[in-house]
Amino acid sequence: MVMEAPLTSRGSTKKAAANASSPVTPPALTEIPWTRIDLDLYEVARDGYIVGYVEVVGAVFVALGGSRYDRAVEVSQNVTFHAAVDALLRRVL
Repeated sequence: MVMEAPLTSRGSTKKAAANASSPVTPPALTEIPWTRIDLDLYEVARDGYIVGYVEVVGAVFVALGGSRYDRAVEVSQNVTFHAAVDALLRRVL
């Protein structure tokens, strides 16, 4: 499966203020491949490498960072799948 998400950018407020006068362009979309491993488990990859897993526990999506599921460390707990994937991708950047 592939999820399209806008790139998140980190920058100072000075840079954002300088860009405020320039024309606004929509954020570039990137493909974030994820694979359903089990009923409640998803694998998230970036550039061909596994960056983590998203485990569904009740109504919560738990982001686990690491290339191996048995050694992955909890990064965050989120209410949406997309927020959990974004937490994993921010961890890698």
